[in-house]
Amino acid sequence: MLLFYLFLLYNLTYLPIFILFYMASFGEHLKELRSEKNISQSELADLIGMHSTHISRYERDLTQPTLEVIKKIAEALSVSTDALIYGSSDQQAKNKIKDTELLTMFNKVQSLEDKDISVIKSLISAYILKTDLQKNLNG
Repeated sequence: MLLFYLFLLYNLTYLPIFILFYMASFGEHLKELRSEKNISQSELADLIGMHSTHISRYERDLTQPTLEVIKKIAEALSVSTDALIYGSSDQQAKNKIKDTELLTMFNKVQSLEDKDISVIKSLISAYILKTDLQKNLNG
């Protein structure tokens, strides 16, 4: 598990690709984003010109919306279609990183300047190299 956390910190730019392996369903993303916006299924349905039963079926992954409907839902929720389909990187990281202290650090690192992020990546890379070398020497 430690390697997973180190991977997340070391490969900040590759996090979205790595997290795709742990991707939730479209319905889960829709429900989470809708709930975050405090919009009911009925309200969302009204915003996109559909009946609320369609929203319910999408959230339960019983049916999949067309691309046109996905665009309308994304607009109504003020999110990108990528966030709706794949979930945001923040959502995915929060779902997978149970260590809240590490998650807080990860979020703080993302807000640093690029040069500072590079320094942190270098430090983590050096530490990983050190531990790998120790493992190889010890056995």
